[in-house]
Amino acid sequence: MHTKAPHEQFYRYVIPAMASQLLTGFFIIVDGFFIGQSIGDVGLASINILWPIAAVILATGLGIGSGGSVVMTHAMGAGDTEKALAARGNTLLCLGAATVLLTAALGLSYPWLLRLLGATGELYQPAADYTVVVVLAGGLQIFNSGLNPLLRGSGRTVAAMAIMIFSLLCNILLDWLFIAVFAWGMRGAALATVTAQGLSALAALLCLLMNKNAPVHARQFCPDPHLCKKLLTVGVSPFGLSMSASVLIMLNNWQCIRYGGAGAVATYAILSYVLGALQPLLSGIGEGIQPLVSFCHGAGDLAAQHHLQRRALRLLLAVAAVLCAGTFLAREQLPLLFGASSETARESVPALLFAVASLPLWGVVRLYASCFYATGQTRRSLFFIFGDPLGASPLFLFLLPPMLGVNGIWAAAPAAQALLFLCLLGMFRQDGRRSVQRT
Repeated sequence: MHTKAPHEQFYRYVIPAMASQLLTGFFIIVDGFFIGQSIGDVGLASINILWPIAAVILATGLGIGSGGSVVMTHAMGAGDTEKALAARGNTLLCLGAATVLLTAALGLSYPWLLRLLGATGELYQPAADYTVVVVLAGGLQIFNSGLNPLLRGSGRTVAAMAIMIFSLLCNILLDWLFIAVFAWGMRGAALATVTAQGLSALAALLCLLMNKNAPVHARQFCPDPHLCKKLLTVGVSPFGLSMSASVLIMLNNWQCIRYGGAGAVATYAILSYVLGALQPLLSGIGEGIQPLVSFCHGAGDLAAQHHLQRRALRLLLAVAAVLCAGTFLAREQLPLLFGASSETARESVPALLFAVASLPLWGVVRLYASCFYATGQTRRSLFFIFGDPLGASPLFLFLLPPMLGVNGIWAAAPAAQALLFLCLLGMFRQDGRRSVQRT
């Protein structure tokens, strides 16, 4: 996997990971563009309300795949190639088991879940049309999102990025064909997405199994309860990282319906699409260094590990500055890109400004959450991952809207990220004190 020093491979891992994360987010953005142009605000609101269901599928695959990647690269760092290959095989077994369980569970419960998420009245049928396709083809998405981190962990970073580019191009072509030409509406958008992700999953699987440096043997696919438990335990953190955005979408939608109605939901949909293009570039930095950090941790090279983390932080702050400036300058044009009405576009401007304020803090918290799970610090990782959707954000979504109305919903994000950032600083300060005491 690693023929060069980890710091020499920094950009080889980080740039493809940023691109892959961005392209993953673009699947929903592409759907949103075509749906907004053909169906309008109702379509935008519907897909935003149903998204937590689709996100469970994607996050499950990502969690299992990332957990397997951490276990695999940690074993490689320790020089245990046999364990690394067994981790790869057991990850594939877990992805298959998750496909069966999740497809059955969501297939039976999605009508009830849609109503729970707020899909009522004119929003229910478009949301149901999209969801039923995504649920029935859930296995394609589980394997697609799970195989990508395995490829990156195996050192096939460029291949992982190339497969994602191919998949996105297929999605754009199929969205145009199914929505603009055949007029299949929401079902067409969903069918385009799952077809493109299925092709991507097939290409990733072939690339992974045909790796000459990591040959496939039947014994690698023997179920190992210890390995499965370990990769699933580690996978809880990346699962939470992926799902936290969806939990926040659900909470924000509830507050939007309460304080602003369908118009506020459509505004939040625009905000979600914009953040869906920006946040993956930041989270991709943490995902990119994860295999390198895990390798260094497995090899016991703490100096190299800390160097990678500092370098990633500098890159993240630079990227965040560029993204914030670009969003601020294009704040009035971005909503129109998704076919929003003039009223929705106008109301989206303050929401985008609040989002810009939260972006750098969000990126820093996500970076260290990724580093924590990459080095086995599961409790710390889970604190920041679930502290956002289950703690800080609900707190401010409850406190601010009664005082500020709809603007309180938008202000909740920067307030929550500031609180989590202060917790992160407090944790580092405590570590510094302990280090001084030991010396």
